[in-house]
Amino acid sequence: MMVGRKKWYPESCFILLLVACIPVFVPSCSKDDDPIEQERPLPEENIRYEILKEYTFNDLKNLENDLKREYVGNALNFLSIAGNKAKYEGDVQIRAYKVMLESESTDGSGAKANLSGVLIVPPLEDGRKYRQVIAPPYTYVIKDEAPTLRVAGNNLEPNLLFWLLEAYEYGYAVIIPDYPGFGDSYGQCYIPYVEKEPMVRTTIEYIKAAQYVLAKEKYEQKDGFIISGYSLGAYVSLQLAREFETNDSYKDMIVDFLITGGSPCNLFQEASLIRVSGSMPQSYLFPLALLGYKKNGYPHLVMGDYLNEPYASQSAVYLDGQHDDFGDFFPKETQTLFTEAFLKNENMEEINKILENNSVKPWINRCKFVMTHGEDDETVYYAQAKDFASRHIEKGGSVSFNTTSGTHTSAGIWFFLKLYVELKSFDR
Repeated sequence: MMVGRKKWYPESCFILLLVACIPVFVPSCSKDDDPIEQERPLPEENIRYEILKEYTFNDLKNLENDLKREYVGNALNFLSIAGNKAKYEGDVQIRAYKVMLESESTDGSGAKANLSGVLIVPPLEDGRKYRQVIAPPYTYVIKDEAPTLRVAGNNLEPNLLFWLLEAYEYGYAVIIPDYPGFGDSYGQCYIPYVEKEPMVRTTIEYIKAAQYVLAKEKYEQKDGFIISGYSLGAYVSLQLAREFETNDSYKDMIVDFLITGGSPCNLFQEASLIRVSGSMPQSYLFPLALLGYKKNGYPHLVMGDYLNEPYASQSAVYLDGQHDDFGDFFPKETQTLFTEAFLKNENMEEINKILENNSVKPWINRCKFVMTHGEDDETVYYAQAKDFASRHIEKGGSVSFNTTSGTHTSAGIWFFLKLYVELKSFDR
């Protein structure tokens, strides 16, 4: 579920730019039967913020060139997001804040963890309302790849590059959290990777903290969120949008547009597809999921029930955020990595149930909802995302599912191009 380390080379980037936005029918809402939690006030004294980086117009043009050169190739040289002249008075055209707040650890111990993340805004203009975008990042494993550290170190990946430019073009306030276990909370907890409750809870808390900063800085907030994410960002986006639209506690958190790509939806189906595969292109991801469960909501899990040695005992070492060679440690062959019992699905009721409980459940959505997925994706399997979209529609929801070319890595560009096209016609 990771994109950032490789370039994308689609067969034809230009085609998607010509695709018109597909209208989405908006049905009525149904009440959810498994809300995560009741909304709780966020103590203001627990929130701090500071300016992390300021960008001039020349900075933004350079970032635009980086995005095209490093990630989408020469086919999009004609594309211009930043334009030819500065939009705002003064040198600063975009400002990135670091937002920090104290929260409860994701491991259920009651200990405190210091969450952090990035808030991207254009200069304040009197009388303007700012639409909020929630854009959780895709999977990262190394601690220096947290969004706040990437911004501070001028080491931006596509999600940050794209949203910095779109915040400038459309005047968005973009909220990008560091995942728990990264940024300021590194060493205080471990990322609950594809665990629904702690991921959604901490993301909501971070959103509330970012809204507090917007209010303090006099940014008037427009009703209605755009929620967008690829890979792990898609998982968090789906669970978050579902929570906002089905939990009565979040009636004021209106979702206008949800768009995801490379989405892990049915985690049990994902495991079933792993079981019948001979190899995995990014074999560290399932160990990361198991480790996240063990270190958070399911401490009784025994890694050796699912992974062979040395991977059962050494996963926590290589996935500690400090080992750049983590990808080389885990074998791509499933028979080498996983126990025979796991591959044969023998006595796996417990982990199967955990995967089912943390999967995305269909709902009757009010928001416009678009998914993209590469048909050759064998990291986050295409079939489970396509099947989710079909079930979502069967249950009364509405979603436009766009099949693209590419693997999990290369299909990322199609997601961002679709997102680019959709935002062109979106009501601001």
